[in-house]
Amino acid sequence: MSLALNNTRASQVAVIDLNSGNLLSLETAIKTAGFSLTTVKKPNDDLLTTCDVLVMPGQGRFAYVMQQINDTGWREFLQEWVRNGKRLVGICVGMQVLFEGSEEDPETNGLGLFKGRCQKLSHPKTPMVGWAKLDSYKLTMKDQYAYFVNSYAISECHFGTSKVNYGSSFCAAVQRGNLYGFQFHPEKSGSFGRELIKHVCQ
Repeated sequence: MSLALNNTRASQVAVIDLNSGNLLSLETAIKTAGFSLTTVKKPNDDLLTTCDVLVMPGQGRFAYVMQQINDTGWREFLQEWVRNGKRLVGICVGMQVLFEGSEEDPETNGLGLFKGRCQKLSHPKTPMVGWAKLDSYKLTMKDQYAYFVNSYAISECHFGTSKVNYGSSFCAAVQRGNLYGFQFHPEKSGSFGRELIKHVCQ
């Protein structure tokens, strides 16, 4: 699979550092794909004019990631970013917080950019750690193997673009316009994941 860049200028990508995981592998994958990269802890108005793509990774508990988002002022900024049609990519818990909430922390509100709540899934082993085959109509993901680390996920979504079955079926990816979510880790999913990062950031 080859997803060549057609841009005359490489996209300016910013990774949001929510203090919820090691960013090195993601930053390396984005740089390897040929994009200019910055890492940001707090939102600022300059991002609206200097940045093309925001990538929001997250690991750990739903409530912790949302607390980081709220405490650093990202909630309102991200909602405005998406309203303006700017590209946002959420990875792992960074995808889950795009939804309204999670069974993991029922009293914590997500960003509500997608309808639905994450549920604890009936994995053969919890957490799910390892590779699984994607069921997708998108050529960029169809029959590809991706790397997962999760115990919670969205079971159904109208904007789902990929599913996976690991004891139970759940959404592996969602998309609405320029808003993307991946429950798996593209940066840890080999050559497929690197091509996917290139595709969604271009």
